[in-house]
Amino acid sequence: MKKTSIWFSCFLIMLTFPDAAQAVPGFARQTGLECFMCHTQNQTKLNSFGRDFAHSGYAMSTEDGSQSLIDGKELGLSLPTVLNLSVMLKARWDKSNDAINGKGRVLESKDGDDIDSNRGLYEVYKTSTINIAGRVSENVGSILELREKEGKAIFGGKVITAFDTGNSYSGLAIYSTNNYGPFTGMETYNTGLYKPLRQFENHKLTNAAQASDLGSGAATGVQVYYAGEYLFATVGGYVPVHNSDGIDIGSTIIPFTRLAVEIPLGDMNLVIGGYGIKGHARASNTSFDPDLSGYIPRALVTVYKEAYGMDLQLEGSVLDLSTLLTVNAVFKNKTSLSNPLLMGDPTIDVYGEPEDAQTEAYSVDLEVNPWPSLGLKVAYLYANDKGPHILEPDKIDAKDKHALSFGLDYSFRQNIMFTVEYSMVTPSRLDIANYTDALGVITISF
Repeated sequence: MKKTSIWFSCFLIMLTFPDAAQAVPGFARQTGLECFMCHTQNQTKLNSFGRDFAHSGYAMSTEDGSQSLIDGKELGLSLPTVLNLSVMLKARWDKSNDAINGKGRVLESKDGDDIDSNRGLYEVYKTSTINIAGRVSENVGSILELREKEGKAIFGGKVITAFDTGNSYSGLAIYSTNNYGPFTGMETYNTGLYKPLRQFENHKLTNAAQASDLGSGAATGVQVYYAGEYLFATVGGYVPVHNSDGIDIGSTIIPFTRLAVEIPLGDMNLVIGGYGIKGHARASNTSFDPDLSGYIPRALVTVYKEAYGMDLQLEGSVLDLSTLLTVNAVFKNKTSLSNPLLMGDPTIDVYGEPEDAQTEAYSVDLEVNPWPSLGLKVAYLYANDKGPHILEPDKIDAKDKHALSFGLDYSFRQNIMFTVEYSMVTPSRLDIANYTDALGVITISF
């Protein structure tokens, strides 16, 4: 009872005296602008100005010199005097009813007791990050991120060189991530191709790019891009690994491309885009999945990737209400392996990633803000995995589903947000029962 009272008191204090928690993330410190200059509705989604800031390589600063620079005399420097350090803290509560694992089995112990989200998960710091981000020098910016995963410190990020060509930016991004997918270098729309830019926290049940694993996972690569007033285009190459150990440099790059067109429609802005990935990468099995080290012999594996789809984003004002609609259609996301048996050993029940899968998925997400601080949202997802899953046949069709989700985002301040989401899932496999998932998240950025 005492712990409950303490938490409730803290909650009331935050509501009553929100100015006490008015910390501002690093980009706001760099530009001297409020967070909602770049973000629409809440922290996680970018608006047109936010897209421009990203296209500038995060190097844009205000003319009034809100953050002073150290300029070089003989050689250019333009280095900020203040290190843009930011922290994003997340506290999550997740409670499911009959949720399943990747093989379609209900999350329970051998004795039939609920485990994981079926029992209820309380997570603090699991998805929190520490970032050093922003301007490095003129035309150069970066995001460097430190996060925790399964008790390990994971370091990733990207460095961008961008050039202002009048009404457009052109640039080059080099990146490495264990979590955000192949479009990490430069992707600024809220359709889920880049994992951080989506509408729902529960991404696997609400977004096609995330449910199909197209917009997530390990990736190290390079992108060149053009971002004009009405056109965004990028091409690049990546390998689906986060570390460099064991990579066969001779055949590692999987090419990808992305094209999007923006069309103004009165108070709305329509974005129609498409994307494609096709190629192969060759690396050690322990590079694709370091958790395999020590369990199976090290061997080179070739991963073949083929994916393509279309997305749509409609943003603006409807009846004076801020509205964001996103649609993503992943027509195909196929991963195949030269020898799946090199990614696991059934005799000792050890299996690694990537696995052989072929997924299609479709999602529609809508959020409307009755007030600037409150967003109401709904999402529908259909996913179908046609992969053979040679090593783990129990996974066949286990991810096939229809999901309907509802949620709300409430911003106490621009950098403090409370999220509640509820999903109802109907699996396609007849031996898997319907299940639900409830999620609550508090996000604080400073």
